[in-house]
Amino acid sequence: MTSPSPRLLPPPPPLTDAAALFLDLDGTLLDIAERPQDVVVATGLREALARLHARLGGALALVSGRPLAEIDQVSGRLDFAAAGLHGAQLRTPDGGLEQPAAAAAAALEPVRAELAAFVPAWPGVLVEDKHDALAVHYRQAPRAADAVRMLAERWARIAGSGFTLQHGLCVVELRPAGNDKGTAVARLMREVPFSGRVPWMIGDDLTDEHAFHRVNALGGVSVVVGARRPSAANHALDDPPAVRRWLAEAAGLDGAGGGERA
Repeated sequence: MTSPSPRLLPPPPPLTDAAALFLDLDGTLLDIAERPQDVVVATGLREALARLHARLGGALALVSGRPLAEIDQVSGRLDFAAAGLHGAQLRTPDGGLEQPAAAAAAALEPVRAELAAFVPAWPGVLVEDKHDALAVHYRQAPRAADAVRMLAERWARIAGSGFTLQHGLCVVELRPAGNDKGTAVARLMREVPFSGRVPWMIGDDLTDEHAFHRVNALGGVSVVVGARRPSAANHALDDPPAVRRWLAEAAGLDGAGGGERA
């Protein structure tokens, strides 16, 4: 018996000047790299983002699982509204910062100790320490998938109720509870210049589904990147190069080509 093909979704329409644009990074704007620190920022991407930020009157935000500092490194800008750690960190358009309490990261210390013992047994498993969150990547160690998923439940219990377990594409993450990309979108949509606009969200991962649901509820445009289905998104683009071409067109630029390390 053959498996069903992914639900066919149309490409997104041209971006309108009334949009509030929310963009994921890895797997959306950036091609997936073996290690998060190895991502390459395509030539022209930063210029496209800057032009779109200006075109939309500042109503553009990067919404990522990365910390804010890494989001800024990728974008090359400190003045963009942004949400890091899947919404646990948030920078409003006026530069205000909302982030986990300083003491929250201490709850992850016992998990860090367990991961230090676990990782050597599974070559290819990578721990991404975000200070206030821990991500365990197994893209390069697919045989470790079951072990990571099983032990992740234990790691979540160790971290306590202040953290939640987030599954993604070849990654399991312990992140601060109470926020997600959907709550980040909703929070920013209450702020000028986002308020009163039509929200657009482009993302590839399971973590972006929270934002898709929120955007759909607000009558917006949701775009999933890649063939992952099912998805709440109502539009699709094939891959990050397709996203960059779409953004370049919206920004009045030629498509992006090569690139540089973030």
